[in-house]
Amino acid sequence: MWRICPRLRGWGRGLSNRPSSDPTGSMCPRPTLRPPARAYVPPAERKRFYQNVSISQGEGGFEINLDHRKLKTPQAKLFTVPSEALAIAVATEWDSQQDTIKFYTMHLTTLCNTSLDNPTQRNKDQMIRAAVKFLDTDTIWWFLQ
Repeated sequence: MWRICPRLRGWGRGLSNRPSSDPTGSMCPRPTLRPPARAYVPPAERKRFYQNVSISQGEGGFEINLDHRKLKTPQAKLFTVPSEALAIAVATEWDSQQDTIKFYTMHLTTLCNTSLDNPTQRNKDQMIRAAVKFLDTDTIWWFLQ
């Protein structure tokens, strides 16, 4: 193979700058260069639009209120959690945001949104099986064994 296409031997060492009259040009195509890697762009941040965070008890459980407006999930469902302790933890996440809302720091909110919206349309048994499947790879579980 190297005799047929001599450009492959030195790929990446300035061979792409050879003039078009190069005799090896007819033997094989010029190697394609990869585009430069894109720079990391952090997730978009929004300005904090609320002053107070509170909890209220509704029909389906506990709700989080941002300035008396009820918190909703990304699919516009009402954000309700079954326990008061979880509601307090989520409210603390929202209250701890400073000038901008950094969604990547709100892990409980993200987990609750995923649970409430159920984007994969799994039932309870399917979700339990999927969670148990990865239990052996969990580092905390491995440490406790």
